Amino acid sequence: MIVRGGADLHVHTTHSDGVCSPREVVNAAASVGLAALAITDHDTTSALAVARPEADRLGLELVPGVELTCELEGREVHLLGYFFREDDAGLGAAMVGLRAGRDDRMHAMADALGREGLSLDVAALRELFPRAVLGRRHAAEYLARTRQVSSVRDAFLYHLGDGRPASIPKPRLDVAQAIGLVRAAGGVAALAHPPYNLRLESLRTLADAGMKAIETAGPGITNRLGSRFRDWAELLQLVPTAGSDFHVPDRPGRWVGSITTPPTDLERLRLARKD
Repeated sequence: MIVRGGADLHVHTTHSDGVCSPREVVNAAASVGLAALAITDHDTTSALAVARPEADRLGLELVPGVELTCELEGREVHLLGYFFREDDAGLGAAMVGLRAGRDDRMHAMADALGREGLSLDVAALRELFPRAVLGRRHAAEYLARTRQVSSVRDAFLYHLGDGRPASIPKPRLDVAQAIGLVRAAGGVAALAHPPYNLRLESLRTLADAGMKAIETAGPGITNRLGSRFRDWAELLQLVPTAGSDFHVPDRPGRWVGSITTPPTDLERLRLARKD
């Protein structure tokens, strides 16, 4: 018998830049005995309606989630939203704007690749990934599938990675604005995969703006960093969260349920909506 417990609070699907469908990630979560799962696709919540019937059938709690692309002190950061009203107009409009900006970005990326002698057909890309919020990974997949580069890795290494000729910044929300939108929608905001050089003063600013949680365990968060972030979370009365940041099944240590939030912290996160 599966003993249920714990929650993976950071999972992506084909509705953003993951390779598994919403139903597939729900089934994966149930198969490893999770009690709860948050689908946190980038700048969209469209997977939730698809995943919910399967989660209900399997007795798995589906936490409403999203990962918003934001800016803090001039650099890109990501904000996780949980337990918000999925039909909230303000949050919905902000996500529509981010997705429209991503479409513009993809066309700019196609132009930049053209100057590199490569061809990115945005219409064909959309047909290839019909439900996705398009990003660099999709462009890299297209270049590899059309044999313009030898691999997805090479697409990033020579063309799409940070600092390369076809790397175009994502549209971003001011992080304080994003926190406000999540709170206005009845949800709770958490800082996703905090940067290694995050300053306590910056985290305090986010807490003062209404952010209630911080991811303290996940891929790329070393034990030392996690310990520091947990200490800061306790100092600032933030809820520590954890998740796999799942995208594809073949990344070691990043499968659904590989990194989880304990039930006690999930309940604290749920209660933080009322603070």
